[in-house]
Amino acid sequence: MRKLIHAAALAFVLAGATGCVGAQKSQLLEGQKYSSGQERYDTFFASVAELRARTENLEGERPLRAKVAVAVGLTDSAKLTEVIEAAKARSADLKKDGGRFYVVVATEPKLIMKKGSEENKDAAEFASAVESAIKAGIQRSNELEAIAREAAELEVNVTGLEGDAETTFTDAAVRDQVKVELTASKEILERAKLKAGTESGQALRFVVLLASAVDSGAAELLAMEASQSKEKEPAKPKWKGKPGKPAGKPKPKQDFDP
Repeated sequence: MRKLIHAAALAFVLAGATGCVGAQKSQLLEGQKYSSGQERYDTFFASVAELRARTENLEGERPLRAKVAVAVGLTDSAKLTEVIEAAKARSADLKKDGGRFYVVVATEPKLIMKKGSEENKDAAEFASAVESAIKAGIQRSNELEAIAREAAELEVNVTGLEGDAETTFTDAAVRDQVKVELTASKEILERAKLKAGTESGQALRFVVLLASAVDSGAAELLAMEASQSKEKEPAKPKWKGKPGKPAGKPKPKQDFDP
């Protein structure tokens, strides 16, 4: 009988422990929304859930690479090194008739194309695709960097929320679940920050590699711009007369002879 009582008691304890463990699962980590009934906490949890959804399948470099890959005749699943090498070869081929490509990032990203000896439709289409990728890459990098900052700013709030949980929630079960969700929030935000930061860097890296592959050189661009500005300057008039003494002041006319 004593053994039966002991076994029953043990089974009860284990069942209670199992139920407790089940209650400690994070709804946020499972991709669900969580509400504690307190506006301050629920606003935070909603922001965490929304950020998690935005960063779950975050991509920075791959869509850019896919577009350029298609533009240079590869499949959209081509590897980074393949795309960059193909862009470099394509650029070199289009430069054979004297055409040039210059990447400018300052103020506004753009690709300046200097036409060669012949009108080349392929060169124009290639330049358009590269310029589009450079603009999109820089914009995407900035957007992802902003998401990483957003995650970091939300993360700062966790400590204060954890500290106030004891006095905010009188119900022990609710309080314990809130603590679980706050711990989960730290994990989610850390992941989001790392993911967004990494993808931001990858997008910017792709822009740099692509620009380096097709660019004809900043020095040549500066020289070209300087020559163009000189051509636009109006010619200064040249004095063709002989140098002479400056004329003096005219003498006043006299009305009578002395």
